[in-house]
Amino acid sequence: MRKLLAAMLCAAAAQALASGDYGPSYTLFKAYRAPDIALPRFQAGELGVIQPGMRRVYLYSAWRAMMLGPKAARSPGMEGGLARADGSAFGYGWSEPDETGAAPLISRLAKALRSDGDDPEVRKIAACPATAITHAVHTLDAAAARPDATPARLDAWIIAQQQVGAACQETQDARYRFGDAKPAQLTMPPALPDSEPAYWRQVREYQRAAWYFHAQRYAESAALFERIGATRGHPMQALGRYLALRADIRRAVAAAKDTDEARREQQASELEARGARILGDAALTPLHEATRALLRAMRFGLTPDSRLAELSRHLDSPRADPFIEDRLGDWALLMDGHHPATLRGKHDFVDWIETVRECAGKDDCAAPGAHALERWRKTAARPWLVATLMLSQAIPADVERAALAIGPDYPAWVTARYQLARLARLAGRADATRTLADEALRRALSPATRNLFREERFAAATSVRDAGRFLLRTNIDYGERGVVQEDALNDDGLRWLNDRLAVADLIELAGDTALPVDLRARVAGAAWMRAALLGNAGDGKRAATLLAELVPAMAPGLARYQRAPSSDEARHAMLVESMRFGLAAQLTMYAGPVKAMAPDDVTASGWCSFRPAPDGARAFAWRLPAPPSAGDSAARQREQGGLQALKTATGTVGDDVLEWVARQPADPELPWLLHVVVASTRGGCLDGDAKQLSKKAHGVLHKRWPGNEWARKTPYFY
Repeated sequence: MRKLLAAMLCAAAAQALASGDYGPSYTLFKAYRAPDIALPRFQAGELGVIQPGMRRVYLYSAWRAMMLGPKAARSPGMEGGLARADGSAFGYGWSEPDETGAAPLISRLAKALRSDGDDPEVRKIAACPATAITHAVHTLDAAAARPDATPARLDAWIIAQQQVGAACQETQDARYRFGDAKPAQLTMPPALPDSEPAYWRQVREYQRAAWYFHAQRYAESAALFERIGATRGHPMQALGRYLALRADIRRAVAAAKDTDEARREQQASELEARGARILGDAALTPLHEATRALLRAMRFGLTPDSRLAELSRHLDSPRADPFIEDRLGDWALLMDGHHPATLRGKHDFVDWIETVRECAGKDDCAAPGAHALERWRKTAARPWLVATLMLSQAIPADVERAALAIGPDYPAWVTARYQLARLARLAGRADATRTLADEALRRALSPATRNLFREERFAAATSVRDAGRFLLRTNIDYGERGVVQEDALNDDGLRWLNDRLAVADLIELAGDTALPVDLRARVAGAAWMRAALLGNAGDGKRAATLLAELVPAMAPGLARYQRAPSSDEARHAMLVESMRFGLAAQLTMYAGPVKAMAPDDVTASGWCSFRPAPDGARAFAWRLPAPPSAGDSAARQREQGGLQALKTATGTVGDDVLEWVARQPADPELPWLLHVVVASTRGGCLDGDAKQLSKKAHGVLHKRWPGNEWARKTPYFY
């Protein structure tokens, strides 16, 4: 029983805490809603760049760290507090239940019912929470060890336990039931006759009380559990009073919406008095922490307004431990459901958090920015200075002086420097942006924080090569809290590479030995493809020579391109070789190695359209470096015009291959190329004549090479 109570203590406390949710979400390159910095360090004041979209638990931690200064005060027991407050300590999301612990129950039930262990009705025995399953397994072991245990008694107990599990399953199903689907018909475990020994009647009584609870018949459940707690010698006596309290709390919370506030406060006081009696009973010490958590959960569900006010008063002091009894986690969840405007006037930290959050996902933050500035000028509090920087599009002189005076050991120094760099760029002071970003990038930064400074430094670049140093961003997946993925290109870099640079600029960038080889190879490939598409033989050969050095496996195909006697044949050689190695004339976010593709995987997907996207879709346009050279603007425009006139890659390759059939009918690659054309018309970016192209390529392939393997792999056109 001691082991069981210990297990229930841990799980009941975790389940009663009201702070768990589905965890943080991230963009590809920016930890917008939650920090990518390890939570113990974030909690202690290493904040990275604070974001308006961060959840309240993180913004409160940031506010607290700023209020406390360079070293956030810590007290015993605070370790892991933020992980409990944001729910990550309890895991994220939903997962299949772990039935490993329920294996003895499933096996015994399958045997009793003479059924398969995969029978859905059998598996319902594992549908209750893990602590209930642990309790059931312990009970089965204890019952089986008794001298009066018989197969019939054990089978009867296990079938009753399946009925309890079915009630748990129905509770879960009801949460997600849609439409007119009817609830399952539940069967309550029957009471045993007086002729049965007391032990067997009492464990059945416990099963019936549990069944009532999971069937949401809380009054009957509480009455039975209360009786169990008052029965001397009952095998479940130690749990009775606690579980009766839990049932009555569940009943009160379920009816809260139909109960006036005064009555709910009275109920809460009565339930707390019952909890106090459990807490005052030394014999129930293993359940004390679970009882405290249960009472906190009761206040959360039954009297949320007064509980929110109570928690806000506690959190108002940055020196108080915000994690004791999971106060920060409960406060954040209550705020999600309430947003009482009155709290902003009573508590400065609430006003600060809500002001920052007003800007989440918005471009125009003028109103919250003006409020932050007014609060800073009135209070001189550093958190309001930081909020002003975050929410502004222009920086007043007094704000800039104060921000520059922030020392590098202050928790928000990184945020302040990032915002100063951003605001300098918006003011046209690119030199200041470069200085601020370069200084920050010399520090050890989290992946997402480094991405933000690279973004600003990229926008203030002075040349093609200078911009190239800041092109790559780290694609984060929980950052330090999980996996840091490979570097990739973000939208700003892609817009710059695909819309702003000429072939000569791409060749210059690809020749920069300071850049990663994989990025250089992809940029050189784009330059080569564009030059060949435009009939620019000079730049095409320069790009091909560079590409052969960067990707030696491409050398034979590149040599074929350079030997081609005409621009049409050179273009054909380029189209075939670029598809074979998955190159793109219109770069994508992927900046990994250039490798030969399996023939079955090759498609014509090197570009979609070079025509500019509508202004509304041109993300990051305001963050791009200035054009490389104003003197070349006419040449760049002519080049872009030539590319914009092209069909999609599928259409261009398709037309080329059909012309190649007429020009070089003995080329052994033609069956494969015709297959590629048909496969490419299945989806993706297509021209208006894609269906006719697909049908024609399919017809030529099957007419001229009917027995070829590529004809067999191309049974349909699209």
